[in-house]
Amino acid sequence: MQAAIRLKSCQVVNIKMARVGGLTASRAIQALCAQHDIPCWVGGMLETAVGGAICAELATLPNFTYAGDIFPSSYFYDDDLGKPELAVAGGAIATSRVPGIAQAPDPDLLEQWTVERASFRA
Repeated sequence: MQAAIRLKSCQVVNIKMARVGGLTASRAIQALCAQHDIPCWVGGMLETAVGGAICAELATLPNFTYAGDIFPSSYFYDDDLGKPELAVAGGAIATSRVPGIAQAPDPDLLEQWTVERASFRA
């Protein structure tokens, strides 16, 4: 990315949190882009409500100037593992009103869809 910035060939950056290595890597890319006045936008990757909510929070950071590629849960899932499901209202997805995110895996669905369990001790 440094080379693209040096060559001025980077006009807008799409940050896909799942593809770049998570939230820490996404924040580092966002900060680097902000230092060089390169706008960003969040690209989703079929996340459940848990991942989608993190993407929505990421999209609120400075330098995210384009609309995010974040969809309501019902677009991909009949019954999203993450609850509450993401919903679009008036073209926007609400962000969390509590520290962190409000979404969490539904324990009943997690139990229903669990195929195998393993325990590890340090």
